[in-house]
Order: sequence, then C-alpha cells, then structure tokens
Amino acid sequence: MLRHPLVDLDSSEFLDNFRRSIDEFDSARLPHEPLSRESLRKLVDLGIYLPAIPREYGGRESHQEMCEVIEVMSERNLPMGMYTMIVTVLFLRNVAACGDDALKAEVFEDFAKNPVIGGLAFTEPGSGSNLARMQTTYHDDGDTYRITGTKHWQAFSEQADWWIICAKHPERKEFAYFAHKRSDGGFVTTEVYDSLGLKNLGYGLNTLDLRVPRHYRLAKAREGLGDAAEILCASRFSKAAMASGFLRRLSREALRQVSTRKIGDGTLHDIGYVRYKVDRIKQNYVVCNALYRHLMLAEDYNTDMEDSMFASLATKVLASEFMLESALDYQQLCGGEGYRKGAPDNIAAYALLDARVYTVFDGTNDLLCQHLAHLFLRQFQQSGLRSPLEFIGRFGYLEDAFLHLTDINLSHIADAPSQDKVVILGRILSRVYGISMLQSSSRSAAPSPRLAVDDADYPKAIAVLKNEIVGLVNEYELAGRLAGTPAVSGALRAHTAMIPFDSKVGMRQ
Repeated sequence: MLRHPLVDLDSSEFLDNFRRSIDEFDSARLPHEPLSRESLRKLVDLGIYLPAIPREYGGRESHQEMCEVIEVMSERNLPMGMYTMIVTVLFLRNVAACGDDALKAEVFEDFAKNPVIGGLAFTEPGSGSNLARMQTTYHDDGDTYRITGTKHWQAFSEQADWWIICAKHPERKEFAYFAHKRSDGGFVTTEVYDSLGLKNLGYGLNTLDLRVPRHYRLAKAREGLGDAAEILCASRFSKAAMASGFLRRLSREALRQVSTRKIGDGTLHDIGYVRYKVDRIKQNYVVCNALYRHLMLAEDYNTDMEDSMFASLATKVLASEFMLESALDYQQLCGGEGYRKGAPDNIAAYALLDARVYTVFDGTNDLLCQHLAHLFLRQFQQSGLRSPLEFIGRFGYLEDAFLHLTDINLSHIADAPSQDKVVILGRILSRVYGISMLQSSSRSAAPSPRLAVDDADYPKAIAVLKNEIVGLVNEYELAGRLAGTPAVSGALRAHTAMIPFDSKVGMRQ
C-alpha cells in the first residue's frame, strides 16, 4: 500500500492544512444535496478519513484528530460534520476494532485512497428506536451469511459503498454485525426520502437480500444489543464535537447580525433582550465546548466505550437540545431573512432545519433521558445513600457539580418517579453533567487557541444550566400535578438563590 503523504505531518500541521482547505464546503456555498464524488475526492485527498485508519494500514490512528476533523467540519457545515462522523466513528472505527484482518486490509486500502463512503444500517420501518424488534435476519449458509430484511433512514442510502449491517438470528435473541460491499449486490434503495435537513447525506428505504463472506462478520460478542449500545455510545459522544463547532459559528454570526443591522440611530445590538439572546447562544457554546473538551481529552474512540455510557447519553441530550435552541434564537435574530433559504447574509434557515433532527436521531432524546435516569437511579439505590445530592457529589461524572447544586432542592427526584418524571430527571441530569464538565474545563487550559473561552464565561454558563435545572425541577412537580398526584409541600420547589456570575464557589483552583 502506498503511504499517504499526509501521514507524516504532525497533528497541528495536518489539522491546520485541513482547516484552511475546506472553504468550498461551507454551508453557505455547498449545494444542499448528496455530496458529489468529485467533492468527496477533495476531502479524501485532505485526509478526512486518515485519523480513523490504523497506522498499520497507512492511517494516522488518532482519537483527538477524529474529534477535531468532525468539530472543524461542523463549524463550516453541520451536515458535513454528521457525514464525517458516520464514516469515521460509526463505520471505520468498528472495522478497526472488530474486523477480520483480511476485511481491514480491503476496507482501509479502499478508504485511504478512494472517495468511498461507509454507512450503518440499523433502523427499520416499524421498529424505530426499538432495535430489538428488527426483522432483518441472518442465516449461516456455510461459506457465506445470507442477510434479508428492510432498513430505512440510513444516511447515504443510495451512495454508500460499504455498510455495517445489524441483523438478528431467526430463532435466538442473538444479534450480529456484518460488513457489506455494495458492489457485491443485494442492497437496493427502493425509495429516497425527502428529509427536511441534512440534505448532503441522502436518506432512504432499503431492501436487503445479500450474501457476505464469513470473514465480513465483525467480532462482537455481547449479549442482546450490547454491542449496538456501544456503537451508538461513540456516535452520541460525537454530538459534542458537532455542537461545539456549530454553536461557535452561530455565536459569531448572531453577534455579527445584530451588530450590523441598523435600527434608528443604532443597531439591533443596542436592545437589551437582543443582547441577552446573543449571550444565551454564546453560553450554550461554552457548555458544548466543555462537553467537547471532555470527549477529546478524557474519552477515546480507539477503546471500548461501554463504561462511558452515562456520559455519552448526557452529552447527546444536552448538546442536541442546545443546538436546536440556539438555531431557533439565531433565526429569530435574523428576522424575516432568517426564514429564507439561500439568504445572502445568514444560514439561519438551513441551521434550524439541520439542527432539528439531532434530538431525534441516535435515539430520541426522550428515550435517552429515561436510560440516563435509570442508570443514575440504579447506582443511587445501590449506594445506600438517602440524599440524591450527596450521591451526585460521589458520582464520577457529576461530582464536580456538587457545590453548585446545594441551593437547589433535589431531595425528592429519586423517589420512585413515574415514567414522565423519569424523562424529566434525565434532562436534569444532563444539565448537572454539563455543570460538572464546565467545572472541569475551568481548571485547565484549552487544548488549542480555537477552543479557548473567556474565564468569565464559565460562571455565566453554569448559571444558565442552574436556571434550567430549577425550571426542570418545577416541571417535575408540574408533571405530578397534571397527573393528579398530590405534591409534597415544598419538596420540589427549587430555591431562588443563584450563584452570581463573579462567584468562584465550586471553582477549584
């Protein structure tokens, strides 16, 4: 295999070269349609896949570079950030981790030099987020496996050259994962979906009747859907990278919009509520910047990520909700022009359409919040502690938030909540996780100048999250009232005291 010339660059040179060379992929310039092979060729030549390819197969094999390429691409073009993540984190990562040596050699040679695409085929009509109900099955045919079924909402439905397909045994509760090369036949797109956003990816409905060689089966052996959960864990973490890049751009563009739009003798920026909304977008970015720094510095795509399930769920919920909230605020600040596709001075229409789906894909946030809450409740019950706040102070991913929560009454959030309250609890926990990540980030230097934030913004971002927790605690009580459950007097009423912006409470030096 010929050695790619970019492999020998140091990390800063590689990333700087990539960042300087992707102007044509900006969402204001790139056509909102499935990416052409000619355009993909330019990205492959820039080494977009190299961080996900092991060194022994001619790649750069770098978790941090995988994160950075997704983050940088998302700032330019959010759909292209998702595009990059699917190919690198969902496809190439799993071939590297669990593929047969012969499969690895074939796949990585193809991706290192050709403009090819790899996708993931999990979701099916009729089952949605409930993968256990999938109807696609595999049969052992001796030298091959035969896979039959229907999949939909696959990115790159018509374009992908390679797939990782999840199928179940027809008689046992056993799930397996197979690579498939589209040119081998049997993967047919029967309908192209007209999605509201993420137009560069191309979604559709696909029928499968195919055979794959035995060595195309990935070596995954967890019971049930445990391996699918680990695969999606990595994908959910990546929302931090996408949100960081996307919101840095929205923060910058929102400020430019209101600072240049004339209102009388001044500008829109002179209006107090407008400045507040611009600041909210900025603080949402600061939060997602902290989530991203945790992903880049404390997690590792090149390892099994099952033990980081809680953090990945909290990351996906919080990042996706802040992306959507910020896109709505940005569109509002742009006024009527923000409702116009192809507006000459903003990307608000596309930003909102692209951000909208993030709370739905990779598991709808409502379901992920339930999972997040159950993980917390199970460990809380096992701890033998009686105070949820005390447990938060001992829970690894949340402990740095403890001192910021002492003025909020969380005493009843773990008292056998109903399903609706479990969802709300999950949203509360995602915000607590955000505070913990902000606290952690405030104690260390940014990994690069691009990711630096003003120290004064950390307590502001924490105040934003505390305010959301207060509202969610009251929503927790409201859910009980609407369901006719008697409220515990004062038990769920959040205290009104807030830590002021200039406070250093909880800011460990």
